[in-house]
Amino acid sequence: MSLDEGLLLLIRWFHALAAVTWVGGSLFFVLVLRPQQSRAGGQGPMMGPDALNQFRGLVDTCIAVLLVTGTILLLDRITDASTTSAYIATVSLKIGLAAWMFAIARHRWRRRPPQAQSASQGVAPRGRLARAMGIMSGVNLTVILGIAVFFLADLLAFIFEEGLTGR
Repeated sequence: MSLDEGLLLLIRWFHALAAVTWVGGSLFFVLVLRPQQSRAGGQGPMMGPDALNQFRGLVDTCIAVLLVTGTILLLDRITDASTTSAYIATVSLKIGLAAWMFAIARHRWRRRPPQAQSASQGVAPRGRLARAMGIMSGVNLTVILGIAVFFLADLLAFIFEEGLTGR
């Protein structure tokens, strides 16, 4: 393994670690913390403002790492002669979904202060449409998009390997 290959491996590892941290933390919130708060009857915030601020800082760090490492990895792959148009289309979709996740995170932090976020977590929407919209927004949508981005990452690896082997 050359020094360049070792550096790219380290960059891939940081990229994956940032993605797993952000999506995994959001998944933990959706599947564990929020239901626990609902079972407790919404009495008090499950996560206080300090914890939300800390998670916000973690998400901001993950976004920065993903942007830097993702740019390096993209430039490495698209300059390879074996990169196909299917790879370019798939990576474009992945970038679009990731940008949507970044926009959700930025909007969520700017929309309301952490105290308001934590206090409103136990309030459930009433109608079916309102419930569906609640499921498909905010942290829930971040988790859904994150899972889709993970799938696309695996698909990209498959497409790239196929381009190398010529199958």
